[in-house]
Order: sequence, then C-alpha cells, then structure tokens
Amino acid sequence: MAPIKVIKIAFILMAVLCSQYSFAQHNDKPKLVVGIVVDQMRQEYLYRFWDNYSENGFKRLIRDGFNVKNMHYNYVPTATGPGHASIYTGSTPANHGIVANDWYNREKRRPMYCAEDEAEFLVDGPNSEKKVTGYSRSPKNLKSNTITDELKLFSNGRSKVTGISLKDRGAIFPAGHLADYAFWYNTESGDFITSSYYSDNLPKWLNKFNKRKVADSLLNVKWEPLLPLEKYSHSGPDASSMEKLFVSKKTSEFPYDLKKLRKKNGDFALLPQVPFGNTLLTQMAKATIKGEKMGQDDEIDFLTISYSSTDYVGHGFGIRSKELEDTYVRIDRELSELLGFLDDEVGKGNYLLFLTADHAASDHPPFLESSRLPGKFFDTAAIKDSLNRSLWKLYGQGDYISHLDKIQVYLNTVKTSKREVLETSIALLESMEGIAEMYVPYLHNTRNFEIDKIFRKSYHRQNSGDILLRFKPGWMPKRLEGTTHGTAYNDDTHVPMLWYGWKVPLGTSIAKHTIDQIVPTLSFLLDIPLPSNASSEPIHELFD
Repeated sequence: MAPIKVIKIAFILMAVLCSQYSFAQHNDKPKLVVGIVVDQMRQEYLYRFWDNYSENGFKRLIRDGFNVKNMHYNYVPTATGPGHASIYTGSTPANHGIVANDWYNREKRRPMYCAEDEAEFLVDGPNSEKKVTGYSRSPKNLKSNTITDELKLFSNGRSKVTGISLKDRGAIFPAGHLADYAFWYNTESGDFITSSYYSDNLPKWLNKFNKRKVADSLLNVKWEPLLPLEKYSHSGPDASSMEKLFVSKKTSEFPYDLKKLRKKNGDFALLPQVPFGNTLLTQMAKATIKGEKMGQDDEIDFLTISYSSTDYVGHGFGIRSKELEDTYVRIDRELSELLGFLDDEVGKGNYLLFLTADHAASDHPPFLESSRLPGKFFDTAAIKDSLNRSLWKLYGQGDYISHLDKIQVYLNTVKTSKREVLETSIALLESMEGIAEMYVPYLHNTRNFEIDKIFRKSYHRQNSGDILLRFKPGWMPKRLEGTTHGTAYNDDTHVPMLWYGWKVPLGTSIAKHTIDQIVPTLSFLLDIPLPSNASSEPIHELFD
C-alpha cells in the first residue's frame, strides 16, 4: 500500500476515534443524573481528612470536576427533611413546607412526621401482605414540585426517577411526587422497602437484592479502623465521655464487634449507626441502576442517593471522633466504587453527578467549653415549662404552649388574644439565657435584617410555629453525646458542593452560594423547566 494511502487511512481512523471521544464527553444530554447527599457532612471534611482519602473518591470529584467551596443553607432549622426538600425543589421551607423533620399539626393537635401519609401502606415484600394503613410514607407534605418532577414531565414520563436512602425522607423528597420509586431501609428486616404511593409490590430485582441479605452479612463483621489508628490525626482520642456507648460495650473505642453487639442494639437497626450502612447503600445504588436499567436509553434518568450513616455516626460520636474520621475514609472508598461502576455501566462523560449535604453539624458544647470557646446546652422541656408557668400566673391555668421543639414555639391562644400572649411570651423568652433573637411573623418583628431574611425563608404559615427562636452561637439542645445541628450559623450551614461528569468544567468557586441554587443549575444544564418555586440564580461559574 502506498505511504500516502496509509497516512490517509490513519488520519480517518484518528478523526473517527476523536469524534467518538468528543461525543462521549459532550453528548447533547447525559444518560443519567446522580444526585448524592452525604447526611451531616461539613464542608471542611473534604480537607480535614484529605490525607487519608484515596485518589478516586472525593479527590477525583475535586480534581476532575467543579468545586463550589462556599455553599450554604439559608434558613432554619438545618435538618434532614428540610435539607433534602430544599436541594431538590430549589426553594426553602417557606415555600416547600417541610419546616423540620417533625412539626406540630394544629388541625390534628399532635406532632407529625414530615413524610407521613396515613392513606398509604408500607410495601415490604413480594406480595405486600401487611397492608396496614395509618402508617406509611409519601411526598404528600411537600408543597413544591422538584427538579425530578420536572424531568418526568419534560420526558412525558419516559425518564426513570428513583430515590434511595437508609432514611425514608432522604429517599422520598429528592425523588419527588412523580417518581417511579423511592426505597429506604427497614430497620426491622434489613430489607429495602417502599410505599403503596409508588407501587403495591416491590420490583422483582429488589426482591432478589433483599434475598441476598447484604445487611445481615455486614452486621457479622468487626468495625475496626480501615487505616492504622495513628493515621487518624485529625480527630480526638479514641475514647471520650462525649461519645455514645453501645449496649453491652463498656468503652467508645475500636474495635466494635457488630456480631456481638447487634442483638442488644436493635439488630438491623444497628447498621445505619455504623459506616457499613453506607456500604449497603452503595450496593443498593448499583442494583437500582441495573434493575431499573438506568442510563441505558436516549432519555435522561435520575437517581438520588442519600448516605445516612454519616449522620448517625456524627450524632453518636461527634465531629471530632475517630469513628467519624473512619466513616469518612470509608465513604470515600464507597464513592470510588460507585464512580467506577458508573464508568463501566453508563460510560465516562455520559453521567452528570453532584454531591452535597443536607446540613452540617456543630461541636458538642462540653468540647467548646473545655476549649474555652462559647457554648452551652438549652433544655426545650424546661423552656416550655417555664413559659407555661409564667403565663398561668397572668392568665390562669391552661396549656398555653401547644408544642415547643428546638426553635419553634406553637401557642394555644384559646383563652386570650393571640397578640397579648405573643407579646407576653416574647418578653418572657427575652429574659432567658441563650436566646439571641426571635421571629414572630404575626407581629412582623425582628431586630436583625440578616436574620430576618433567614427567618422569612424558614417560615411556612401552615406548618411553622408562632415564634421562631435563634439561640446564641455554640448553644445546642441538651444531649449527653455526639452532636446535632439546626442553627443558621456556619457550623450547620456550610456544606460541600461538588459537580462532576457530563459538561462540567474543571474549576473552583469561592463566591458564596446557597442551597436553592442547585436546582436552577440543573435546570439550565439539562434544558428542562424550573420547578414552580425555584427562584434563585443558577451557579453561573459552571456556565462561564
């Protein structure tokens, strides 16, 4: 063959290969969108534990993707239900109505759970034999549509949408109202289950997955540090009085023999409290993608994944614990496995992935005090009792406080005028230690413009309390161990925001962004409509 012809053939082959590579990298639309929420992840964990991460988990997302370093929540309380709802609706509790994980239902005169639905029943097996109504789950209480809903509408129902999590609310709110499925972990059986809102039966592939008894096998191992303990130099001592004790274990230090601990610690309910709950969810994510055939056709599919064990470990052991550091070292490996699976199953450049958190977390007040930093506990039961007793003296005996939960005060004003009770309550609350600010929508009063903006995004007329409280920095509801969250301070609002994959440029932004900007960003990336209550700007740096 003549040399010139060889050169021409080689050139043509190279052009074809390049065009195929370019198509894989810049397809008109992704085959799959994967939204990952790491429950209770502080943004600083990306860097505090950096030295112990692998090259193919968090580091890959940062190295080969776009890092929005200054992402914050812009309402209170910062909690799992509101967080997932806000990420996927592009709005805040003032619009989507998920004002907390639980709130007081004035009509029913009882606390209610954010994802409860008395009209549905749980589906926990091939034939859903236990059709017990009055206790199930659905997105009914979510008052806004989601980006996943918009994708369903845009594709005329052809896009496949599924949400998975160990927590029901972490699966349900991201998947939206029109999802094919939302699956979550059953702490009684170790299986993944759903609600009759989606289907009266579990799909065949999930029955097969449940039969593998992955949860059972993960509870028959020892939880030991993945790396030598001396490498965990970014956390405190292994044993601490501020860490939880599992029943029948005398110390809060490694190792944890789960096989010995499981029966006295809730059996299958133990799994979410250790990092292997995340391992189970990664296996479930892979099974979902294969079982639902996601990313295999010309429509955009959407899988939402919410890793919950990070939250349970944080609550139990705190943000400075060896257990938490090990949990993040391990979830880094879970992400590496998931990314490798997506590369193989969907193809590099064919999927769009983002990772964030539903809230962050604060330091335990005893730790703050021992470090000579401001921090104390408050006792909601004591505040409610003190407020009620003071109102008794003024208006006669009665139950003037229907409910008080962390930052929300629900008043019962049957006996006297609402304005009078509110004004009296404000005066009484102002005299209590630790309360920095209050928001009272009925009176339209607040003294701090920045805090007023946060409260206005938090208050939902039907679901929120009559008074919203803001405590001083470092103050936390009384607890013996670990940590919690809920404030509008950076400790609880600053979360990671990583973008990776299809059409994502390499880069970093340090401009301040808020959590309700994720949905507009997705909307303009995918060229699908904005959900009804999404009104924020997209993250412009991703389009520059």
